[in-house]
Amino acid sequence: MQLVPLFPVILGAIFVYARPTVVERGLMLSKPAAPVPEDVLLFDALAFPDPANPANTLVSLQAFVFKHQVDSRALTALENSLKGVTPDIARNLHTVRDRLRLLGAVGLAGRNVKVFVQGCNKQALLPATSGSPHQGIALKNVPIGGCRRGVKELIAQVAGSTHFTATVFCSPNSGFGLISDIDDTIKVSHVLDKVALAKSTLLDAPQAVAGMPELYASLAKSLNSPQFIYISGSPFQLYPFLHKFIHTTYSASKGPILLQNLRNGIRGLADFAGGGGVQRYKISMIERVHQMYPKKKFLAVGDSTQQDPETYAEAFRKFGGNFILCIWIRQVDGADNTAQRFAAAFKGVPVGKYRIFKDAEIPYLRKIDVARGKC
Repeated sequence: MQLVPLFPVILGAIFVYARPTVVERGLMLSKPAAPVPEDVLLFDALAFPDPANPANTLVSLQAFVFKHQVDSRALTALENSLKGVTPDIARNLHTVRDRLRLLGAVGLAGRNVKVFVQGCNKQALLPATSGSPHQGIALKNVPIGGCRRGVKELIAQVAGSTHFTATVFCSPNSGFGLISDIDDTIKVSHVLDKVALAKSTLLDAPQAVAGMPELYASLAKSLNSPQFIYISGSPFQLYPFLHKFIHTTYSASKGPILLQNLRNGIRGLADFAGGGGVQRYKISMIERVHQMYPKKKFLAVGDSTQQDPETYAEAFRKFGGNFILCIWIRQVDGADNTAQRFAAAFKGVPVGKYRIFKDAEIPYLRKIDVARGKC
């Protein structure tokens, strides 16, 4: 199959899948055959000691309240049209459908979400979900009282439901953590090839970067159960797909996944594919992490395809070497891997605080004693 026509075909699939079919917030849209029930996506979250009262716990909760809007007739027509053009996609359209299901969702404003965290003595109440541009999203650090001590993972569930659950990762304001990118850092995504990126995102079985699951499992031991935090420029509409990948392929290094909001619908996919605004977003998320864990020391791991070197170097300059302990950048073929690029990116960062590595060096990284300040 020729890859050249693949990207517009996939965008066509996104368009018909994500086309809303209700009157929502003043938009005149076609009417569905039957009412669509509301749904809640509760994201995995970080819990941390309350600075004002360390005996209490705060959790950074995020929820998305939405309705699924699927035009099955359009999907059937699309499937028939794909059979003659891209038969492998037509045969696996269920995979595309599954990964696009949140792109076909309409966020609902003004909904309140109550969350119960097992092992904690206070129910969490999120503020009402937002309107545009973050339609249907609620995000806030909320108190959950005292929690069971010595427990790293707690189960959170939406009050009154056993279906909408998430994991709360509890971590002290001390010790080590690891901030990681996803695409082309731990997962083969082909960010530099937009057609291959679309295919790997929407169709292919996810593939780990060789050696990275073993490296992260090793770091989970050598850094004494660090808090892993995945910060990616991917849209949160891909959260279920990425969550499953992390929890299966990187089961020894699980952690919350912080993703961007695809605010402009289908047009926003161009920003995702082009990496628009990713550095600003990642810096804002690292700042959130710093507010939660100002005394924790982090290893930051990324790649050279987009702005991870510039992002982590900016975080180092902003928060200091006691917070960003070390930076590792995977060198991806085809990216700007010039000495000039890295010299500019890491200006002001000591040479011993960052490392550019090739895939052949991944096994060697396990031998580096990051806990003792090596990088």
